[in-house]
Amino acid sequence: MQKISRRRFVEQSAMLLGLAATGCSPLRILLNAYPEKFDREKPLVENMFRAFVVTVIPGAPWEDTNLIRIYSDDYYPFHRYCGFFAFNLAQGSANLCGNERFDQLSPAQRTAVIENGLRADGTVARLYGAAIFMAKVSFYGGIYNDEKGCPLIDFYGPQSAFGEGEKHYPQGAARLAREMTRDGNYD
Repeated sequence: MQKISRRRFVEQSAMLLGLAATGCSPLRILLNAYPEKFDREKPLVENMFRAFVVTVIPGAPWEDTNLIRIYSDDYYPFHRYCGFFAFNLAQGSANLCGNERFDQLSPAQRTAVIENGLRADGTVARLYGAAIFMAKVSFYGGIYNDEKGCPLIDFYGPQSAFGEGEKHYPQGAARLAREMTRDGNYD
């Protein structure tokens, strides 16, 4: 067993901690090793998330009040990672486009940043994949507004855009097949 001096141990520990904090995404998340402004400045983060969703779902309205609600919803665990995700968007924007403000980039630049995030290390790639999935579920599924529907996929909500003739078959018995058995069982 090799002895190590206290000074050498402290130097190596500091070096390892520095490498971990700067390069290892899971540790950065756990240690909150990113600028505090991404947890504190809500308008900045909200604009970045809106730009993210509008990029992932072309045609989504920027001003929709429920557009990014899913990310801060306590029901979903993603709310714990919002600050880190916003930081990662800003870092990717700065690295690729020279502008930290993801929301000020062109749609093509934002797409490049997102694609880069999807190709990043495992944790960051999973975070980007989850954020995209959540945006689609929230927007297309209308989880915060059951009556709204989604015109982008030709779903106008329940009972909203269809008349009685479109919701029910007139003379349904004449158009539908008759039962083959009285109770539905063939035995």
